[in-house]
Amino acid sequence: MMKIVLYNIGYGTGLKGSLKEYFTSFWHYLWAPRVTETVKNIGQFMKRQKADIICMLETDVGSLRSRFNCQAKQVAKKMAAPFIHTFSKYHPMSWIKCVPVMRHHHDAIISKIKGSVIPHYFKAGGKSLYLEFVVGDVSIFVVHLGLLRSSMRKKQMEELTKHLKECPRKYLVCGDFNIFKGLSEVSDFIKENTLKMVHKTATFPSFKPKRAIDLILACKDLHVKAAGVLDAPYSDHLPVWVEI
Repeated sequence: MMKIVLYNIGYGTGLKGSLKEYFTSFWHYLWAPRVTETVKNIGQFMKRQKADIICMLETDVGSLRSRFNCQAKQVAKKMAAPFIHTFSKYHPMSWIKCVPVMRHHHDAIISKIKGSVIPHYFKAGGKSLYLEFVVGDVSIFVVHLGLLRSSMRKKQMEELTKHLKECPRKYLVCGDFNIFKGLSEVSDFIKENTLKMVHKTATFPSFKPKRAIDLILACKDLHVKAAGVLDAPYSDHLPVWVEI
């Protein structure tokens, strides 16, 4: 049995997702005043969950905002997890990687189980990274789809579909899908790949969840024992989890 948690931590800014907060505290994305405490709380929370694998989106690996600390390493230390893998959200050849602060924008996999990570990149979109974490006979795909345009998200899901059809292992697809138009945005993707949605609970914004945008999808051959959404007041997203 393996417990996996997906959490978009919002770079440790501590914002909870209200429009008012985004407008009045947007500067937290450059200088988060309580970032050390927030990341410490996230680490302690994850330790209590007793998860084997944490798929962590929007993690800062060392900018001024994070006080030059790698947030993934801070969380892993609290969890006593020995395996840490972080990759820039942007393609290795992207000009965005040269921009201060943004070059420290990573996604991470923190694990108590040894596995191999393969970074992949969408052809469409600025945030092009998606990760594949191979553990035994299971692949865990971790995605963060484009925010602004549903057409971009559709292209990314079409690219991912081609990859999933070639995957020789049972798999999960988990991530922040940014489907602000609703679950109908992923209906074709789910049908095309014969996926199971392990939960439909709203995860965003965390202070008053209205939209299920953080999803875990399982292939038909993968047995899902349990799944759900966790109440964690440390980001604008709520974490989701699954046991397989």
